[in-house]
Amino acid sequence: MSPSIVECLALSLRTENQMDKESGADELTERECEILIHVSNGESNKLIARKLDIAEATVKVHVKHLLKKLGLKSRVEAAVWAVTHNNKL
Repeated sequence: MSPSIVECLALSLRTENQMDKESGADELTERECEILIHVSNGESNKLIARKLDIAEATVKVHVKHLLKKLGLKSRVEAAVWAVTHNNKL
């Protein structure tokens, strides 16, 4: 994603509740952080699975868990979160 698109998405997604989501980074496992970085690069579950030599279903489970821990609803929100909080990953 281009920096201007990321900035636009970040501004549109920011709410009072998102400030509480920062603490969620501490709850992510090392693997979830790794997958979040791949998600923020726009990679599909299939590509992430190939790169990490794990099953695509496993990637889906990790994505589901990291979204829940961060209080996010979509991969796009997760990607924006990762870009705006990259120093915490």
